[in-house]
Amino acid sequence: MADRLLPRVGREIEANLSQTGKQIAMLIVEGQELMRRMLREYLQSAYPDAAILEASDGARALELCRTRFPQLVVMDVGLPDANGIDLTVQIKEMLPQTAVIVVSQHSADAYVEHAQAAGAFAYISKDKVYRELLPAVSRALSSASDGSEPGDSK
Repeated sequence: MADRLLPRVGREIEANLSQTGKQIAMLIVEGQELMRRMLREYLQSAYPDAAILEASDGARALELCRTRFPQLVVMDVGLPDANGIDLTVQIKEMLPQTAVIVVSQHSADAYVEHAQAAGAFAYISKDKVYRELLPAVSRALSSASDGSEPGDSK
């Protein structure tokens, strides 16, 4: 039942932001095209009016952050030209209010701890993405829309 409610929650968050004149901008940073497409379609289904930006590497991700100021970044760890956790540090320095959700094939505690130390809002292993991503996105955007600081979540 919760999965059926998430698109509605996404639309409610979008409606709240649109009342302030803001469109949600999300950036997906993922080196694998198939995974990037899947993440885009999944996020777009819950947030149909959001601007979904895509980067296949760290250089493009930083360029999009400098020009488009996304409220949310979904970040892979293993990129062709960068480490996603190091990139998270750079994005958080550039855009402190942007929530970064790390999505990775690695599930070891060390990765989670490094991501949290880098300022990630959440860390989700790719095998749990369908269960955990939309709730994490909803929490991150709710934090951003009410002005509170991102929470410590896994």
